[in-house]
Amino acid sequence: MSKLYIFGIGGTGSRVLRSLTMMLSAGVRLKNGIDEIVPIIIDPDCQNGDLLRTVDLMNNYMHISENLTFSEENKNTFFKTRINRILQNFTYTIKDTNDRKFKEFVNVPSMNRETQAMMKMLFSEKNLESSMDVGFKGNPNIGSVVLNQIAMSDDFTNIANSFSQGDRIFIISSIFGGTGASGFPLLLKTLRTEQSIPNHSLINNALIGAVTILPYFKVKQDNESEIDSSTFISKTKSALAYYENNIVKNEEINALYYLADEPKKSYDNNEGKAAQRNDAHLVEFLAATAIVDFCNSDVTTDETRNNELGIKDINEENSATITFSSFHDGLKDMLAEPLTQLTLTANCFNDKFSYVSSSTLSGNGKLGLSTDFYRSSFVKNLQQHLYYYRDWLSELKSNKRSLDLFNLECGDKPFTVMTDITEKRVMSLKSNYDLFYDELSTVAKKKCQSRKAEDKLLEMYSLATKELYDKKFNI
Repeated sequence: MSKLYIFGIGGTGSRVLRSLTMMLSAGVRLKNGIDEIVPIIIDPDCQNGDLLRTVDLMNNYMHISENLTFSEENKNTFFKTRINRILQNFTYTIKDTNDRKFKEFVNVPSMNRETQAMMKMLFSEKNLESSMDVGFKGNPNIGSVVLNQIAMSDDFTNIANSFSQGDRIFIISSIFGGTGASGFPLLLKTLRTEQSIPNHSLINNALIGAVTILPYFKVKQDNESEIDSSTFISKTKSALAYYENNIVKNEEINALYYLADEPKKSYDNNEGKAAQRNDAHLVEFLAATAIVDFCNSDVTTDETRNNELGIKDINEENSATITFSSFHDGLKDMLAEPLTQLTLTANCFNDKFSYVSSSTLSGNGKLGLSTDFYRSSFVKNLQQHLYYYRDWLSELKSNKRSLDLFNLECGDKPFTVMTDITEKRVMSLKSNYDLFYDELSTVAKKKCQSRKAEDKLLEMYSLATKELYDKKFNI
């Protein structure tokens, strides 16, 4: 089996990793033998709110996944892809940026007069005085200098040491800021050409994909901030021209995905730290599907495959809302079943936990799941993840443009869960949660073969929600 190394650069990288983690927890499949991801976040702003939230999510995912045993007898699909934490908190250490200005990083005071004059030609006074502990604030010229240290670090050596034949690499970056726009070409060059690292031949010749994210949001104007939305398009044009001439034409990458959207919402202008914590966005969701597509496609080393993703035409009156009906068949096939299964589970835990954790649910008795087990740290971690998952769906729904896939307020009618799909009628005397509970008990009695309590619980919900999806929706 193989690993996928995912480099998430900047705040956008962390947000896309958040969406991918949610998809993997639902059981979205990675193919071509990939059963493990290795997330690596590259961001000088280590207190970035988006980064901290994603790290917390992935750590919790690992707490759940490492307690599960996947074997032929266990049919659970939730949390099946492993997350491997090679670096502490999944985060690459960028040295000498904390509490330092850029001029201190490059040591301008020690330069002779001629070199200082050249530096002032290349970098504005604002650039030189810029603090680097919250990233590069839309300045890729600064990022390209600071991130040159990537290959010469213990972190990169640890990453390279773990690389094996058949492993793949994927890079997430935005193109209109500072960290992502500078980090992507530098990282790609290192991966393709660096020969001083362990396993350099495997890494230099590995299949590499990337998603480059064009502007999809704006920030509110703030004269005190170095981030200015009005510069996003010009920076994007410059970066795209560079990528075309230096990456695509040289065939340094095997698959390159492009994503963008007309900005419909202005975020608060937070340069970094904990305040930079944006709501989940459709573009980040779709970027995560690009990672899945890269794993599941027969990518070759012959040429660069350029990819764009489109959605179906929608009525002007509904142009701000995307549903499953907006997706083409490939995307629906990838997402609809697993996400619906986990949403059914999350809603059930949210609305009916006191019942499904009690001995009254016959499935618990059949599998020997006690009330003490439902108070265990494993179940608490699972509840926490399902809370995060519902929160993520809610953010996607409330953002502009809205991704409105699921109803999170179903009450006693769990099968009203899909916003644009009407549930089918089934031949049964039971309905609503009585039907849900009956399916849990049926699979517990007839299909669950796991041995550990943790495996039994998730196998029961995985099998039951699969049966219910096939009966009630199956789009």
